[in-house]
Amino acid sequence: MDESKMPEEMPLMGPDGKVVKDAKGKPLMVKTRVKFSESEAPIFDPRAGEKRSVSTDAEGRKTKIIEAVPSVPPGQ
Repeated sequence: MDESKMPEEMPLMGPDGKVVKDAKGKPLMVKTRVKFSESEAPIFDPRAGEKRSVSTDAEGRKTKIIEAVPSVPPGQ
């Protein structure tokens, strides 16, 4: 995909598939090109009962592994 051909803003779509408008009838716009580095990415702390780790395969790809304990026992 050629990102240079993507518009910088697009209309916001509602759950009904229609363009969301403000009180004056003007369409609300959302930015399509948001850039952030990994250092700026939000960091979420593990929740109770979670174990998080990262593994790297032979080709250098990283995979996040999250082990969570169910908070509700399974149904009978």
